[in-house]
Amino acid sequence: IRRVRYKSKFEFTYVSTSTVIVKRLSSGARIVLKSHFGYEVTKINIYEDRFLVAHTVETLLTGDLETCRLSEVPWNGSGTEKFYFDNDKVAMVFNAGELTLIEYGKNEILGSCRTEHMSAHLISVRLNEARDPKRPE
Repeated sequence: IRRVRYKSKFEFTYVSTSTVIVKRLSSGARIVLKSHFGYEVTKINIYEDRFLVAHTVETLLTGDLETCRLSEVPWNGSGTEKFYFDNDKVAMVFNAGELTLIEYGKNEILGSCRTEHMSAHLISVRLNEARDPKRPE
């Protein structure tokens, strides 16, 4: 077991090569980050104290620490990706002229498109969610 502090706000506990427990030090809240494919987690970053991005050799893991939703998608990135978190339900990843959308909690790419210019202010993402029959409209 190996423990690493991240920006004095989080603690990463490496339980195995493919499993890391991410703990928020202020509240003690935890989330288990695990590669479903069994790949070794090589790098973890947390953006805006909420959004988690982890790399393995073959995949990219993204997650929302508030909703505890994690995603793992096949990924052959360059390491120079830019991440945008303007939408609470979708991570936007821009790499080598391609924008990729990853919905938190789903282990597949929601969509992608080629673009030379990326601005989160020019992108609108809307997800159709299942209606809750118990909740009135």
